[in-house]
Amino acid sequence: MGLIETEETNQFTFEPFAAHHFYTEINRALVQQALAHLEGQPREQPLTIVDMACGTGAVTRLIAEELTRRGRQARLIGVDPSAEALRRAHKSMEALGMQAEFIQGESEDLPRIVQNVDMAFFCNAIHLVADKLTAFRQIAAILRPGGIFACNSAFYEGTYVAGTERFYRMWTRRAVGWLRKTHPDIRPSRETKAQAMQWLSPEEYATLFRDGGFSRVEMTQRQVSISLDAWKDLGQYWLFIEGALPGVPLPIGAQALAVAVYEAGQELGVQEVPRMWLQMVAIKDA
Repeated sequence: MGLIETEETNQFTFEPFAAHHFYTEINRALVQQALAHLEGQPREQPLTIVDMACGTGAVTRLIAEELTRRGRQARLIGVDPSAEALRRAHKSMEALGMQAEFIQGESEDLPRIVQNVDMAFFCNAIHLVADKLTAFRQIAAILRPGGIFACNSAFYEGTYVAGTERFYRMWTRRAVGWLRKTHPDIRPSRETKAQAMQWLSPEEYATLFRDGGFSRVEMTQRQVSISLDAWKDLGQYWLFIEGALPGVPLPIGAQALAVAVYEAGQELGVQEVPRMWLQMVAIKDA
């Protein structure tokens, strides 16, 4: 994916958003859905599970918890391009007394890191990948025949619950208004295009999975309620800031989005905004 890590981006992380209860629960549901496919397999058989783009380990911890609950042994490997995120992930796993390996790398490094994997997770990041078909093929290449790949996204065609589009428009408009008032010299750039995010429909994802070497795909869509506080935390994440207010310095963009989200909520009379989450579990050709 080639996302550039800097000291500044390390101050504007995804971690506060990932700490919200709804986020934990939506990812826990995906982990449970994927692990349910192992029911028929002997419990004593050790597994190899990879958590790609693991970040600070929010999903890695959920996988470890769920494996313990099911009495399964696994070699659990978290992979992420950010050294700082991996340091935090390692620390939090140690604090919980759980075992996992954390390796710095991109998705294209996977075949060098691991082979014959039982299960791979790629949570809340597939929408950031420009060439999804190549990514699916790379993942299929490291999975054993019949191996399982689970991913999810809240940036796809169908993510907006009817009637909520106004909230997103108003949030951006209020942020730009705040900038004009407090920093008249700073404007979102029309030239600086943030990393293009291509939103696909569930049907388009299903086609890509099949073309990528997966025979069966399970798709579910779940509605979650996201509080204004959680939206505020998402607005402190550097990738979100760059997408919403391209070219605006991160600290100022974060401030603009934080003020604006509550203004938008107040104007619309809402404390939370519902959104759909696409959960996908695919099984590699046997």
